[in-house]
Amino acid sequence: MTEPLRWPTTAIFAVVTAGSLLIAELSTFDPSGNGQQVLSTLASIQAAIFAIVFSVVILGIQLSTSRYSTRLADLFRTDGVYKQTVGVFAASLGVDVAALLAFNHVSLYTLRFTLSAAVGLAIASFFLLYFFVDRTLEQTTPEGIIKRVKQELTPDQVIADAEAADNDPSETDPFLVPVSIIRSAIDDRDVPAATQGLNVIDNQVEQLLKQVSTSQVEEETPVGDSLEDLCTNRLPNAGEKTVDEDLEEAGSETVDTLSSIGSNAVEQSHEPIVVHSSQGLGKLVSNVDFGTTGETVREYAIDESGGMLKEAAEAELWDAAGTGIRLLGWRAAQSIVRRDPTEIRKIPYGSLSIKYIPNVFSKVVDGVSNDIDEDRVFRRASRREEVDTPVEEWALWSCYASMTEITSAFIRFELQHGEEIVDWSFARTGWTKCISTLDESDFDLMLQYWLGAILYLEYIQFEADTRVMSDFRAASRYDVPGDVMERAIDGILNEDIKPQKHIDHLPGRIDPVELPRSGYLVPPISDPERSFKEWLEIQKETYVNRAEGNGMFATRIIESDNDA
Repeated sequence: MTEPLRWPTTAIFAVVTAGSLLIAELSTFDPSGNGQQVLSTLASIQAAIFAIVFSVVILGIQLSTSRYSTRLADLFRTDGVYKQTVGVFAASLGVDVAALLAFNHVSLYTLRFTLSAAVGLAIASFFLLYFFVDRTLEQTTPEGIIKRVKQELTPDQVIADAEAADNDPSETDPFLVPVSIIRSAIDDRDVPAATQGLNVIDNQVEQLLKQVSTSQVEEETPVGDSLEDLCTNRLPNAGEKTVDEDLEEAGSETVDTLSSIGSNAVEQSHEPIVVHSSQGLGKLVSNVDFGTTGETVREYAIDESGGMLKEAAEAELWDAAGTGIRLLGWRAAQSIVRRDPTEIRKIPYGSLSIKYIPNVFSKVVDGVSNDIDEDRVFRRASRREEVDTPVEEWALWSCYASMTEITSAFIRFELQHGEEIVDWSFARTGWTKCISTLDESDFDLMLQYWLGAILYLEYIQFEADTRVMSDFRAASRYDVPGDVMERAIDGILNEDIKPQKHIDHLPGRIDPVELPRSGYLVPPISDPERSFKEWLEIQKETYVNRAEGNGMFATRIIESDNDA
């Protein structure tokens, strides 16, 4: 963008005054003859040019506001260059008029000074007007207005605007205008402009997160509410629009912006913003359509969200990691239950079950203390304030709940449509990783719950009328001690452990963060030949022997041990 003259208004007046005094002092010309004509001509020309040019500028502003956002008018109105230009032009015209009125009543020295000042101000005003017009017209282009908006998105200005919007509903949110410009670029299929706008938001939010404290971005704070709206509404809605317009590159850039905001928040330990970023990415996972562009954006959103949440777990931001992974599992389940049988693409969901949930779970198990209340994790863990669950327990529960919900969605899709939505070997590997992580920890009761869930999954596989969950048989259960497997089975039979209820909940329905542990219980198998407990009583000895390496598959396990 063309830069305006850097001189402040006072400097312009000082230079013109000094030059006029010097001319009046050193020159000997007599302006009394044609001075009035010169002043009249200057005033007439300036007034005419200013009126014409100002009309053109107003037209340019109208074009910008109608194309991008009506809020842009305020951006032009508060522009310092605009105020400087109008001020110098008004001063120049004022000097012309004042000199004409006093022409016959002042000394020759004063006339020389006044005429010189009038000419000097006229020249300065024309230069300022040129730069102002050039700057304003450039701002009618997408690139120009984005650069202009960037100048307003400084950390201090964002904080000030957010506080003003919080106190006065008529004031605009600091991110309303830039996102409106991005959406307009998407409407015009202008991918470079949309990408440039998203990059500006990414870079400016990064600077903002470095400057503010975590208390400033909490919920119910001006900056926190502004960033929450940006991450959970404005950017996801723009991302959905890119998919509707079949703009894959712009959609991927939206995902990049959301994940970058989350990663920068992890670096600054701003947990609320990490949660908001994961909420926004989760919306894209669940809401975009199932066309080629939508699937690409969904897969990328899962990958970026999973990587960001792993970073959060590595930084021991347990609330952010737990809430994020819980939301990601829920949103993915929502996406699955919305699909038709012809709309199948296995890759996005497979990576969630084989990689991202197990990765976050592993970091949480390795990072939390061993003295947590394991029973409370499965009975009371919640993010709601009235429950007051330690964040470590919430993170552990969230991984389990997400894994069971997404697996439940896989099963229900296959039972309903007769087609696999995921490669079950991926799901098996993911469950195996989680069981192995627990087997190497001191969380005995938690291991029993996860084993119980796997037993219930195999019960579903056996009881289904049609063959489902091919290649799932989770080898992990054979790698745990026999007494642990026996305690897990006894806990289920005694109803101390109820792993089936988490899989029986209809997936993808009620927000698991706002309303945890609630939903509709509808078992995947509606009319089984035998109940889970009945089936498990029959199979108990077989499963215990497998765990000890004495039953089915024992040969395979013994050979593997010898190879090791």
